[in-house]
Amino acid sequence: MNPELKPVVPGWYWLIAVVALLWNLMGCAAFGMEIFAPETMLEEMTAEQQEWARNVPGWIYIVYALAVFTGVGGSVGLLMRRGWSALLLAISLVAVIIQMSYTMIVAGGLEVMGLEGAIMPAVVVLFAGFLAWFSRWARGRRWLLA
Repeated sequence: MNPELKPVVPGWYWLIAVVALLWNLMGCAAFGMEIFAPETMLEEMTAEQQEWARNVPGWIYIVYALAVFTGVGGSVGLLMRRGWSALLLAISLVAVIIQMSYTMIVAGGLEVMGLEGAIMPAVVVLFAGFLAWFSRWARGRRWLLA
């Protein structure tokens, strides 16, 4: 096999890569809303939930930014078929785990938001985990190049 030829990837790879990018762009939009329009985000919350949300420490937003921006970068890397996308998606996963673990467990989000409030964080962690796994798997199949 000629190492200069890119292996052909199946069509569903491209579907996953596009969905990954759209998902992570939605994460960027949610991040932007929390940073630039926090009161809009709080409108539908109870007073207790608003108090909880207002007490989230600033450093968690740095972790949040890291999660969404490395997620977007990794997704773009999937579309470009670049091996570095696996690293970015792994960083995104670690940041997501830190962010969700802190907000939902350490800061008491589960008590304030209830089990229904844990659904989206769980989906975010699972999808970030899937993308990190998928990128490594695709790299192992030589669908991602240097």
